[in-house]
Amino acid sequence: MDSHIIERFDETAVNCLTGSYSVLAGIAGRPVEEQAVFERGDGYLFQAGLDESGYPEYIFPVEEAGALGMTRSAFTVHKEAIDFGAPGPQLEALLERHRAVIVWVNTAHLNYADVYRDNNPYLHAVVVREIAADHGHVEVHDSLVVGPQPFSCRAVVTFDDLIRSTADRIKSDAHDAMGFFYAVSDDLRADGRAQATGEGRPDGAELSGALARQAERFFAEDRFREAVRRYRALCEECFAGPPERAALGARRLFHHASVLYAVPSLKLMARSLEVAGASDRSLTLHEEATRHWEAMGVLALRYEATSAPSVLKRITQRFEQLDEVTEKLWASVAADSEVRHRSS
Repeated sequence: MDSHIIERFDETAVNCLTGSYSVLAGIAGRPVEEQAVFERGDGYLFQAGLDESGYPEYIFPVEEAGALGMTRSAFTVHKEAIDFGAPGPQLEALLERHRAVIVWVNTAHLNYADVYRDNNPYLHAVVVREIAADHGHVEVHDSLVVGPQPFSCRAVVTFDDLIRSTADRIKSDAHDAMGFFYAVSDDLRADGRAQATGEGRPDGAELSGALARQAERFFAEDRFREAVRRYRALCEECFAGPPERAALGARRLFHHASVLYAVPSLKLMARSLEVAGASDRSLTLHEEATRHWEAMGVLALRYEATSAPSVLKRITQRFEQLDEVTEKLWASVAADSEVRHRSS
């Protein structure tokens, strides 16, 4: 049996790992929205580094945020090294125990979608839901197939392809978690507490605390506070390289700004700020940051097409504006927390 899509959905996750954790929670019988994983996992804090191909990336610490988000939703995250000597029996036992597991894969070996067959390979997380009795194939839930029209799907993958995809190692500054199965267990169900606790979305009070915690971490941890500046420096270094590398770096900047990370995360954050009762100043600064990232995506595409020094100058100016507005936004979120604290 070849790898193929069983069912395709228009709705997608914002991130493949946080989306996968949301899928696991639903399978466990206590749904947690992906946005709640972001909110509880400090997923609005970004850092910069180099991706699996050595290009600049601007991304939240995905593994850390996903595990924190699930832990704070009263789940335990289990991590088990893949036994490449006998992966079939191991996976079968894990699925019997947990019903589904997450695994990081190299997309070079996923053959059920054109985007995986026709593009450079990258690191990706999928949920494994079933394994055939003869261990010939598995069923996976892919929460984010990125392409011109992103989608999610259920797909059949040959077991050989799955194991090759887990063993063909990819590493970046933000990711180094290949070679493991990840599962969750419900702490509330285990100790008999009310099932409503920790379910779904945080309420306004919990969200206020989560945003205040992230504001505190932003100013306390250089990896977050310096992220925009570091990303700018890495992009400028990339753009100063050979034309082919500069053009691909510009395309990556577009994807990180507009498609994969900055703008989608800010759209989630907008809803979080509203539920938390953020001030008008915080909402205005958030809108400004979103506009700057959207404009950055446009500039990145323009630079890819032209390599014009004038466009590069505008990218640099936009980075300066983003650095300034990002700091002001988190300062305003922290100030909102102080006001709420005094009023209570």
